Amino acid sequence: MKTFIKKESVFCISLLAAIISAFFNPPTKEYFQFPDYRTLGLLFSLMGISGGLKRAGIFTYVANLLEKKAKSSLSLSFILTSLVFFISMFFTNDVALLMLIPFTIMIVESEKLDESYLIKLIVMETVAANLGSMATPVGNPQNIFICSYFSLSASAFFRIIIPYCIISALLIAACCFIFFKKNKDLEKNQKEEAKLNKTQSVVYLGFLILALLAVFNIINWIHLFLLTLAYLIIFDRKTLCSIDYILLLTFICFFIFSSNVKSIDAINALLTKGMETHPLALSVLVSQIISNVPAAILLSPFSQSASPVLVGTDIGGLGTPIASLASLISLKIYFKRKEAKKSKYIVFFLAVNFTLLIMLCLTTILFS
Repeated sequence: MKTFIKKESVFCISLLAAIISAFFNPPTKEYFQFPDYRTLGLLFSLMGISGGLKRAGIFTYVANLLEKKAKSSLSLSFILTSLVFFISMFFTNDVALLMLIPFTIMIVESEKLDESYLIKLIVMETVAANLGSMATPVGNPQNIFICSYFSLSASAFFRIIIPYCIISALLIAACCFIFFKKNKDLEKNQKEEAKLNKTQSVVYLGFLILALLAVFNIINWIHLFLLTLAYLIIFDRKTLCSIDYILLLTFICFFIFSSNVKSIDAINALLTKGMETHPLALSVLVSQIISNVPAAILLSPFSQSASPVLVGTDIGGLGTPIASLASLISLKIYFKRKEAKKSKYIVFFLAVNFTLLIMLCLTTILFS
C-alpha cells in the first residue's frame, strides 16, 4: 500500500479529494454525468496510440538517427531538447520524457560527460516537454479536456497558443546556448541499430491523424475510441494492458471533485470571483499546488473563456515539480541514479522553471 501511494500519489490525492467533497454533495445518479466521457475516450485512444508507437520502436529509432548527427555536447543538447519539444506535441509530455530521458542518460554515460551536464540536460528536456506539449490539443491531457469543454475549433486553439509556443522555443534555445556553452567534442562509439516495426508504426501514425481529427470534432470521438479499442484487442493486447488506467481513474476523481466543489457556496464564490478578476494568474497558481491537469478540470467551469485556462495551465506546468506530472517523471528517473546529486538537481530545476515561468507570464501582457 505504501509503495502504491508513493507511486500513484496524484491518484490518491484525487480520490481523497473526491471522497471529502462527496460529504458536501452526497452521491446520486447525477454522479454519472460528472465525467467528461469525450475527454476520457480521447485520452484512452491517445495512450493506446503512443504506447503502440513506443512498442514499434519509432521513438528510439528517431532518437538514434538524430544522435548520430551530434558532433559536440552543445549540438547534442540542442538535438535532444528539440526532439523532446516536438515529440511532446503529438505523444504527450510524459511519453516524451519516459522514452528519451533513459536514452539521454545512456548517451551521457557513454560519452563520459559530467553529472552537471546531465542535470542541466534533463531539466531542459523537462522544460521542453512541458512547453512543447502545449502546441497541440493532443500534447497534454488538459489541452484535450479544455478543447472538449469549450468546443474549441482548430483555428481558435492555435490562435491562442502559437505565440507562446514560438516564445517558448526561443527561450529554450537561449537556455541551451547559456547552459551548454562549455562545448566538448563527442566520441562516435558504435551503437546497436534500433529496431523499427514499420507496419505497426504506419498503423499507429494513421490512428494519430484520426485522433487529431476527433479532437477538433471532424470525426466522432466514439468512432475513434471503438476503432482503437478493437485494434488493440485483436492485434496488440500488450499495448492495451500497458495503458495507464490509473490516470483515467484520476481524471474521473477530479471530475467528481470539481463538480462537487461547485455545490459548496464559499468555494464556488471564491473561484468565481478569482476567475472573473485574474483568471490566468489563478490558473498558474492553482497549477503549482495541485498540478495543471486537475487545475484545468477544476477551473474551467468558472471561466468565461478557454484562453486564460488554456494558457495558464499550459505555462503553469513550469514552476514546482508538482505543477506537471511530466516533471515528476523526470525527477523520479534521475533520482534513481546512484550518482544523482538530488539537491543540485532541485535547485537548478526550480531556478530555471520559475525564471521561465515569470518570463512567460510577463509575455501574456502582450497577447491579452
